[in-house]
Amino acid sequence: MLNVYDIILNLLDSNRIYESFEWNQKDNIEHIKKIPMVRVTSNFLNDIITNNIIVGKDYLKEIYRKTEIYHDNGVGVIDYACLFTDNFKVVAVEFNKEGKSLFKSYLLIDEEEEILELSNEIQLRNLNYKVIKKTSESLFLTREEEFRRNYLLREIRCAYKKGFYEKINYLYEEVFPVDNKSIEERYKILMEDIKTNYSKDHNKIFKILKLTHSKKKTTSN
Repeated sequence: MLNVYDIILNLLDSNRIYESFEWNQKDNIEHIKKIPMVRVTSNFLNDIITNNIIVGKDYLKEIYRKTEIYHDNGVGVIDYACLFTDNFKVVAVEFNKEGKSLFKSYLLIDEEEEILELSNEIQLRNLNYKVIKKTSESLFLTREEEFRRNYLLREIRCAYKKGFYEKINYLYEEVFPVDNKSIEERYKILMEDIKTNYSKDHNKIFKILKLTHSKKKTTSN
């Protein structure tokens, strides 16, 4: 185990992890004074990135209160946090006292590059862990695409509940060929496609909805 000093982290809910170029001012940006780092297998690191996991209590004891963080009024500690690396990527994780992953963060690109130069000095560890929840549904979407996908899902769900079926038919036919499917079938197909296969076609209907809303606001003013 190696201590890393003076880095910036963006510890967000462990259901999603963002590259540093997608961070924004509302995120939980933290200036870390010191944090331990462990070298693990690429399989372990992939599970950390794509899932929520739980690690053993013995490992928690090793990292207990070893992470120091700068605050406005001094320096505090995080009970259970560390960096994991496979010599190619670095990920920060904060755990609760049961060993469940709570928050994750990638690093700034330049800081990660510097740290990776040191990672070969660390002995490989095989840690006991268990995947408790898969969270990779939107892993390959950018932050903006994830926002657009969730926006579309909410809008279409709302339109269906309120009986605005013409809206659903219009959006459906922007993505799929015209067919004789019922409104219920079209609704389910459109929702599932947006949820699991977000693409440029969905970006197109997002822009249509946003434009429609903008026109409504202009008219009302």
